[in-house]
Amino acid sequence: MPDTLADYLAAALRSVGDFYHSIVDPLNPFSRGNVILFFVCIVVYTYTWVAVWRSERAWFRFICFIVNQVFTVGILIPWASTLVLTYAYWQAALATFAGTGAVSLIAFRRRR
Repeated sequence: MPDTLADYLAAALRSVGDFYHSIVDPLNPFSRGNVILFFVCIVVYTYTWVAVWRSERAWFRFICFIVNQVFTVGILIPWASTLVLTYAYWQAALATFAGTGAVSLIAFRRRR
């Protein structure tokens, strides 16, 4: 039985996560929605990763860190779907990662 607010919050988040994964896991990983979500996660994860590393504003780095953690593989997309999609679209995923990384590095170049 949960005793504290943190226990109630953890239980609520666990049940929401379980519900989300019970809906998404059985679906076809190659559905248009899962493929779009996969590439959106790559773009957002890469951009926020570079922003946390290169941004000069602490508040922006913190927000990007939080968003980055939400888009971490396994939290927003189930591991099984991610592995299948990464294997199937490895060239496109690598190109997306490299392109987003390059654009992000240019956007967050340090000014002297």
